[in-house]
Amino acid sequence: MPKITHIIRADIDLSQQPVQELCDVVAAVLPAYRGMEKEILIKLREAIDGHLTKLEGGEMRNGNDPIAARD
Repeated sequence: MPKITHIIRADIDLSQQPVQELCDVVAAVLPAYRGMEKEILIKLREAIDGHLTKLEGGEMRNGNDPIAARD
């Protein structure tokens, strides 16, 4: 008898471009939630913004300004 699960396993190639790898995972998950895609993407954006805020706060506390470093 087949075992049916609602699990997606993703192998992410860390030698590739991380943004494209992550986008591919999101693209694979969204079809399982038809009608909720916009809500999921908005929540994902909020989570990413939260991580960016934490990252930027840590850089500023360490005296690193990533924008100034690029100039």
